[in-house]
Amino acid sequence: MSKLMKKFFEEITFFGGIAFYLFVIILLLIFKEYISALKLFLGLMIIYFIAFVIRLFYFKERPKKITHNNFLEKMDASSFPSIHVARITCLFLFFLFSSFFFLPLVVKLLMGIIFLLTLYSRVYLSKHDFIDILAGIILGYLAMIVFFI
Repeated sequence: MSKLMKKFFEEITFFGGIAFYLFVIILLLIFKEYISALKLFLGLMIIYFIAFVIRLFYFKERPKKITHNNFLEKMDASSFPSIHVARITCLFLFFLFSSFFFLPLVVKLLMGIIFLLTLYSRVYLSKHDFIDILAGIILGYLAMIVFFI
């Protein structure tokens, strides 16, 4: 793994992180899109709740194992489902289909590329396997449709 590629994917994976997700919620609040911000926040809570319940009963080691000494560390060391992927899926679908954002096709295409690169970054960085990614996509999709359909 070259250092440059590793650094690139470490940066790309940021888009699936909690900081970026909360940044989007804050931006929505600034633009007085309170309902959309609330829906995204509730979607985030659904993602965490379902992932927590799954990880409570099913522990799956990450490809690059993480040592854990207590319950919270064990929850974080579990790779199934990918919460990063669930968050980026939820955000991607929100930007793609939300009536608040009338984005040109080229922007939606760029967002799709960032979405796919984020998914791949989780595998490249040895954080998840394909099944973790697939479960994260399904979880993010479910969190989105609960509030936006």
